[in-house]
Amino acid sequence: MSVPSVNIHEIDGALGVTPATSGRIMAIVGPSDSGPLNQPAAFGRLGPIRDTFGGGPLVEAAAYALERYGRAVLLIRSDSDPGSYPDDDAVDFVGEGTSVITVDDSGTAPNDAYECVFEVIRGGTIGVDGITFRWSLDAGRTWSSETALGTEDEFVFPDSGGIKIEFDAGTLEAGDRASFRADAPVSGAADLKDAIETLRTTAIAWESLQIVSAMDAAAFDVVEGELAALRGIGKYRRWVGNARTPDAGESEADYLAALSLEFGAKTTIYGTLCAGDAIIASSVSGRQYRRPVSVAVAARESSLEEHVNSAAVDLGPLPGVSIHDRSGNLIAHDETVYPGLDDARFTVVRTFDGIEGVYINRPRIFSPTGSDFSIVPNRRVLNITIEAVRLYLIRRLNRPVRVSKKTGFILEQDAVEIERGAIAVMRSLLGEAPKASGWQFVVSRTDNLLATKTMTTSGRVIPLGYPEFIDFEIGLLNPAMQLEAV
Repeated sequence: MSVPSVNIHEIDGALGVTPATSGRIMAIVGPSDSGPLNQPAAFGRLGPIRDTFGGGPLVEAAAYALERYGRAVLLIRSDSDPGSYPDDDAVDFVGEGTSVITVDDSGTAPNDAYECVFEVIRGGTIGVDGITFRWSLDAGRTWSSETALGTEDEFVFPDSGGIKIEFDAGTLEAGDRASFRADAPVSGAADLKDAIETLRTTAIAWESLQIVSAMDAAAFDVVEGELAALRGIGKYRRWVGNARTPDAGESEADYLAALSLEFGAKTTIYGTLCAGDAIIASSVSGRQYRRPVSVAVAARESSLEEHVNSAAVDLGPLPGVSIHDRSGNLIAHDETVYPGLDDARFTVVRTFDGIEGVYINRPRIFSPTGSDFSIVPNRRVLNITIEAVRLYLIRRLNRPVRVSKKTGFILEQDAVEIERGAIAVMRSLLGEAPKASGWQFVVSRTDNLLATKTMTTSGRVIPLGYPEFIDFEIGLLNPAMQLEAV
């Protein structure tokens, strides 16, 4: 037996020829130290988040959104593979000491991505009191206070999930420095599927989904599939994720080539796939961690009204985000300096000469060439329109409609009444800001309602324009010559 319903048929390519969602929140899926798996829960303060989930990528992303924009978040802890250490547990060592320093990977794993540094302040012999050092989890952008090693032959980095280095017999000299990168835990495709499926039944209104773990092609397919399932029950949502960040020493060209190979055949008209990383100030510890740019992009997008383009410079720079070191050297991707990732449909960050800060280059949807949904505002505006008109049409289900005694088709008066109601919904949703340039809604006059019981309707939204290029003509003028001409 069929169930009366409103079936949405979204079209793409037309640009060639409910209540507003301001109260909705961003859902974030990712790994953390603790907390229940695959159970959505909303939070408006950082304290309860840390009490529930401890630390890790999920907590860091939530803390950034909360502190920078004051927006509540819906968190889902996903299962994950443990974080990883350098190949062969090796570290980069610079100094004169004879003790060999290695990473201990037995029984512990990093709970997030870190750039670990151990630097000796006062030297001595391992096992003999007297050695002091300082440590950092963010490549020395912030440092601990001077710490005594005592008689220990190992050191566990605080706030790291248990990262431990061990010292072989020998000496350490003042200025000796050991450094290495630790990779965050990763939620794979199956883990993401289990977590996102729980969003189908949550009663909490949410608009966008941020995937915290680095996404590969398999994860891309799973996220797309899960959001398609949500659309099947009337929940039109979008997602934001990040491809893996560059490996240490990986060139811009190699990074672009690798991501283009992995994702070149992938498309979506609902998702934003970011690329690259940036230095982002932690709202948990105050450290300056290297993080996927999606952390900043997703939070900025969720703070804006649906029609606002997050690349607008007058919004200001992304807060707490840098791609330069203290000496002004570029240490992360800047699309202005190394163009290419944007052309490959990734959302990336950039800078402007003469303007301080880091900005979103273009809020891309990872859509196919020619799609109407090339940027996020078009996607967001259509999503809220679909949901609002859908609710209006649900209230029309099974209500009587008069048909012509001659044709059996809907009477013009009834068709006009339905159209006016839908247009009123669209106008109230889109007209005040405005969030669109115009809107249309039409009821078919040729449906055989008595036989098929199906009414065909169609709607269109005329989007706002977002100029990305401005031509400016200027030259010199001699007023005297102008007078002579007169």
